[in-house]
Amino acid sequence: MERDHWNLGLWRGIPVAMHWTFLLSCAWLYLWLGSVVATVIGSVALLLLFIAHEAGHVLMIKWRRMQAERITINGLHGRTEVAYADAWNGGIVAWGGVLAQLAVLVLAGVASGLAGGIGSPMAWTVLGPALFVFTKVNLFLMLIALLPIGPFDGAAAWALMPLLAARFRRRRQQAGPPKLSAQQLRELEEQSQRAANELIRKVSKKAEEPRDRG
Repeated sequence: MERDHWNLGLWRGIPVAMHWTFLLSCAWLYLWLGSVVATVIGSVALLLLFIAHEAGHVLMIKWRRMQAERITINGLHGRTEVAYADAWNGGIVAWGGVLAQLAVLVLAGVASGLAGGIGSPMAWTVLGPALFVFTKVNLFLMLIALLPIGPFDGAAAWALMPLLAARFRRRRQQAGPPKLSAQQLRELEEQSQRAANELIRKVSKKAEEPRDRG
């Protein structure tokens, strides 16, 4: 590992490191939470949130049968390195982190609603900073992650959209015209039969008109 990183060990065979800028995020939390105890709890929650984000990437990497080489946790985002990924697979992997954060946000929202009836100040000493990180900070970091610039996931995630649209168009072209149901086919046959009968009636009437005048 580089000198400005701390080696956190291996996770499922993947080296995990933390960049020193993570400490800046902890200092930023202190400005919001206002106490050392709350900052420590919030920092642990923030680390778990980053781990969840990178776990989302790893799950997508495994799903696409690729190999993750290294995970690095930074101040505002993490990074999961892959040996090789084309634009399609890279976009899928990029969305994995944000989807994992979305799952955390939903669970934290449910937990926040259930914890509303807890009146113990000691419980809220732990729950307050953790829920703050898992909801408000989480939402902020999701928006940061989806920025389509620099090292953020948005650069690869949004590039997936035109590829997905092109693949959808190809599938529609290969599928051909939409198939009709049995009821629709019967209705179409009945309409065709009525139109043919009406045409025959009109033609027969035209053919009989000269004989009537004679």
